[in-house]
Amino acid sequence: MKHEIIELNNVQIIGMARQIAMNKGPEECPKFWGEYVEKIVKPVFVEKKTPTPFQQAAIDNSVGEFGLCTCSHPEHNCMKCGTPACLVQSFTYVIGGAYRGGNVPEGMQLFTIPSGKWLKVHFVGGMAKFQEQYRLFYQWLKEHPEYECCTNGCCMEWYAGTDIQSPDYQCGVMIPIL
Repeated sequence: MKHEIIELNNVQIIGMARQIAMNKGPEECPKFWGEYVEKIVKPVFVEKKTPTPFQQAAIDNSVGEFGLCTCSHPEHNCMKCGTPACLVQSFTYVIGGAYRGGNVPEGMQLFTIPSGKWLKVHFVGGMAKFQEQYRLFYQWLKEHPEYECCTNGCCMEWYAGTDIQSPDYQCGVMIPIL
């Protein structure tokens, strides 16, 4: 799997957030992205309507560049858990972008990303291959103990470009590592 180590420092993500049941992520996250398209992409970029303050904040901060998965349970490590009896029932999923300042409209929030080293894994093949590659990433991670995820670490999906159906579309996952 193509990967690299990057440094993130003092990054804040602005975006729309939703609580999602752990066992519903593969269905609910894409559904949430569909709502994002209907609320921001379609009216502004397809129908060419004047952006509302909410849509303008999304445009100004590249909301849609990241999908952030966070766990609110203290000292939990979702990346390693895998325990059927886990007390964590849901996670917060954020469709976001790097906050560049300005208005944080109602319906959006700011999330602080831990500074430090991050493992950035690259996927190719468009969104049709994303879920499959995401599952393979978790298997790959188990086989590479040198990349230990931080406790309370979040996971960030990253997306580059707009043609999500292209076989050359670039996206992937980033996790904070020790």
